[in-house]
Amino acid sequence: MGALPGLPRQWWTIGVPGVLERRWSTYWPLPLDAMPPIGRLFDGTLRWLLDTPTRDPSLQRGPDTPAQRDADAEGLRAIAAGLSLPTAFRRFIEDPEPRRHIRSATACYLDLAQVAVAVSDGGTLIHFLSDQQWVLHWLLYVGSDGSEAVVVPPEPLGFDDAEQEPLRVVRLEDAEGWLAVCSESFEAFLYRSWIENELFFRLAVDRTSLEALPAELRAYAKAYPRDDPQPSGP
Repeated sequence: MGALPGLPRQWWTIGVPGVLERRWSTYWPLPLDAMPPIGRLFDGTLRWLLDTPTRDPSLQRGPDTPAQRDADAEGLRAIAAGLSLPTAFRRFIEDPEPRRHIRSATACYLDLAQVAVAVSDGGTLIHFLSDQQWVLHWLLYVGSDGSEAVVVPPEPLGFDDAEQEPLRVVRLEDAEGWLAVCSESFEAFLYRSWIENELFFRLAVDRTSLEALPAELRAYAKAYPRDDPQPSGP
């Protein structure tokens, strides 16, 4: 196990049409160790993503994107100055091209939020993604030892809330009941998000059959958990 070993490991899925259907909610959790294996080696360049088609709409910022802080080089300097960030994360945020290759069935958008959030083990959380309805939020964890993970909280960490005191420090001893690791690295998170959304659009929107999918997508879909999920989560 990698960073944040005391936290549960859960992938928040949108389902795969024809394999694991959405029934009760926008997302629901699956055990991370039950997810299909990733058959790629990552090197931080995001070449695997750049070799896929561009999409419109995509995670590229549109005129109506309600970001509090733009996900670009300037925003990253403002929110994470001095931090040693994963190469893939820095590339994805600073370069406007990779995001054009990812689409979102739940209208997710990039947002670096207003502040970074400290973690009691010396690490830092940086918000980078929300869905349009603010059902879920995704944050990069960067450990003081260089470790990384992507976490999912139930609340929008990193944003100021006029109605209550914003959380500035996450104490891990109190977080096991509400904070979960959804990926052991940013690039693995990016890959699972890309492939799950590709499966949704190709199967549900384009009406492509499972057998007609490209081999990589077909293999991932066939290895997807098929246990009937119980009502849970957003």
